[in-house]
Amino acid sequence: MRVFRILLIFSMLFVIQGGRSASRLVHAAPQQTVSAYELILAMNTLRVSYGLPPLIEDPIVNAVAQATAQTMAANLMSWHIGDVRGRLAAAGYGGGALVWATENFAIGRSNTGIDEIMAMWADPDHMRPAVTPAYCHVGAGVAQSADGRIYYVLQAAYISGQACGSYPTAAAGSGAGAGSGSGPGAGAGLIVPVKIATPDAEGKVYHVVQPGQSLWAIAIAYQITIRDLEVWNNISRNVPLQTGQRLFIPGKDTVGYATPTPKGMVLTSTPDADGRIVHEVQAYQTLSTIASAYGVSVERILALNGLQIDWPLQIGQKLLISPGNITPSPTLSPLQRLTPEADGRYYHMVESGQTLSWIAARYEVSLNSLLNWNGLSADSIIRPGQKLLLLVTPPATSTATPAPPTQTPIPSPSPTRLSATPALSATPTSPESPAGFTPVWVFIGIVLLAAAIVYIAGRRTLPKA
Repeated sequence: MRVFRILLIFSMLFVIQGGRSASRLVHAAPQQTVSAYELILAMNTLRVSYGLPPLIEDPIVNAVAQATAQTMAANLMSWHIGDVRGRLAAAGYGGGALVWATENFAIGRSNTGIDEIMAMWADPDHMRPAVTPAYCHVGAGVAQSADGRIYYVLQAAYISGQACGSYPTAAAGSGAGAGSGSGPGAGAGLIVPVKIATPDAEGKVYHVVQPGQSLWAIAIAYQITIRDLEVWNNISRNVPLQTGQRLFIPGKDTVGYATPTPKGMVLTSTPDADGRIVHEVQAYQTLSTIASAYGVSVERILALNGLQIDWPLQIGQKLLISPGNITPSPTLSPLQRLTPEADGRYYHMVESGQTLSWIAARYEVSLNSLLNWNGLSADSIIRPGQKLLLLVTPPATSTATPAPPTQTPIPSPSPTRLSATPALSATPTSPESPAGFTPVWVFIGIVLLAAAIVYIAGRRTLPKA
């Protein structure tokens, strides 16, 4: 009975610990992170600034966006799942009619602000929900991965052939349910366009908050960031603005204020001593604007940094634009440069920006082989400093060898005089034998000698008459 109790206790502890481990796979977003409500409100603020009506929050779109965020967080994904309109239709959006949709996602940390997320979405592809009149409904989701990263997803959609607002959305909390983190009125809400204030007698600009205005809307209007408003007004984004509140707006003439790079503008970096050019991503910059500023292609930047076209940029991210004056070795390939470690095996040390497919191509091995050697899958995430096993045999390093010496032909011996040096032969020969005495004759002689011995022995053994 005592043994049974011990086993029962251990079983209970195992189940509890297993449940705790499973709960660590995907976490709800921490309270201090940007919520789904704020994502929708920020996108609608942008949309209104372009003269378009705000998107209407839809519970089905919310539910799909939240499920997408949780799936991406659970699998540490850095790419779109794909077929967003198919997933929305399968969840019931549109009631069987043809639907169209677009999806934005960003990856950040708990301290990532809404201005940084919206800056990641400042390129034409991610601006579709803000500038495309056809889009009608919106939903958003936020989830945290096991390694602490926060996944932000926003989806916008419309039903083909139907006017916006004619589709009866389900009541919040029914049907598919609302996305996690949504707030009341996040869709349409009360969004008041921001009117730019004029400088006072001292040249300072103060904005008086109107009903329905947010920090993000004010920052957008004055081309500054929410962080700027917080620092220069000693406020926090976690405290709601009050109608009539007076906010100081820093500008280019404000002492101690660094004017942010104008929207869409890229200040190029200068090459270092080796000609290497590294660009640090700023707010509102995209791959296309950065590539255009440096006169290179987007594909070139992606290849140098191990990126994919649909990966969002991060503010402060460093991009290699040019590797500099590096002359690659004409004789040694990456495989030939490998040196074995103490266990006699070969490894690759992962560096920032490298991907599994890039590493496999570098060493001319298949991606599946690289994954199998290291017990990885296509969804695995690699990190700088990680060692990957390479079960390869580097080819021998080709080294220059001197050419064989040129042989000078020696004249053949004359009929009357023997040469002191034997003539060279083009093919190998057997050691010389006496003239006219070849191995064939030796064999014949041995056979005849053996026959003679047998004959003599036979004669001796015959009985005498």
